[in-house]
Amino acid sequence: MRFTSVQHNASALRIALIGHQMVHFETTESIVLSPQIGRMIEEVRVEARSIEIIWDDGLALTTTMRRKGSWHICRAGDNQIKRKKSAQVVIGLSDLSVICCGASEVETHHDFDPHRHPILGRQGPDLSDADVNLDECVDRMLRYEDADATIAEVLLDQRVLRGVGNVYRCELLWACELHPWAKVSSLSRDECRELVSLAAGAILEKPQHVATELAVYGRHGKTCARCNGLIRVTHHGEANRVLYWCADCQVRHAGTSSSRYVTEHDTPPGVHPAEHIYLSELAQARKSV
Repeated sequence: MRFTSVQHNASALRIALIGHQMVHFETTESIVLSPQIGRMIEEVRVEARSIEIIWDDGLALTTTMRRKGSWHICRAGDNQIKRKKSAQVVIGLSDLSVICCGASEVETHHDFDPHRHPILGRQGPDLSDADVNLDECVDRMLRYEDADATIAEVLLDQRVLRGVGNVYRCELLWACELHPWAKVSSLSRDECRELVSLAAGAILEKPQHVATELAVYGRHGKTCARCNGLIRVTHHGEANRVLYWCADCQVRHAGTSSSRYVTEHDTPPGVHPAEHIYLSELAQARKSV
C-alpha cells in the first residue's frame, strides 16, 4: 500500500498549519459554521480522499478532493493569482496561506467530544460573563461524577464551565503546575478555585481567541520558561485532543496519574508533530501491505 496524493498533501499541510494561529479565513462555499480568527490549528487528518482541518475549539473543516483537487501552500509574496481565483477555501497564517482548489465537497462541523455534547446535561457557567458565579464552577468540579476523570478532561467539559478552549486548558495546567493526568478527585477546593479564577481572568482580560506569549501551547521541543525542561505534546482523553505540557515541572498530583499512558502517547522530543504523524501513518501503511 502506497501513500496517496491526498495523504502527501495532508502531510505538507500538517507542517504548515499545526500549532499556528489563523489570521484570515474565506470560502466561496456555503458552510454552516465558520472558524474564528485567532483560533489555533491543532490537527490535519486524512480519510480516503477527504482532508480534515481541526481548530482548538473542536471546529472541523472537511474537504473531499476530486482526483486533481489539492491544497496549495503559498508563502507571503507568492504570485498565486490563478489559484486564488479558483479557490474554494483560503486559510491565512501570519507568513503563509493555504488554498483549497478542486474539492467536490466542503463542509464544517464540530469534532465529536463526548464531554462537550449538550445531550449529556445542562451547561455550566460561561467564564466570558463578567458576572459569572465562580463558586458554582468550583462546586461542579468537586462534584464531578467520574472521580477518576483527569483534570485536563474536566476543564473542557461544558457541564462544568464554558469558555476554556484547548489553548487555555494547556496554559492553565502549566500555570498551576498541575499534571494533566491528575484525577479531578485529588484536587482540593482551593486548587479548583485557583484554576477557575485564573481561567476567568485570562478570558476576560484578553480577546478570547487571540493567543499571545504562550508558555506551552505550540512549543513542542522548546525549553520551559519555568524549569528549562522540554515542552511535550501528546493526545489526551476520549476525544483525543492535543495537549502541550512540561513533564518536569507540572508535577502536582502526579501520583494520581498514569505515567504509562503519558509516555505512550507523547510525540518524541525533537520530532515535529507532523513528522510523528507521518511516520506513524507510514508504519501502519507498511503493515497493511
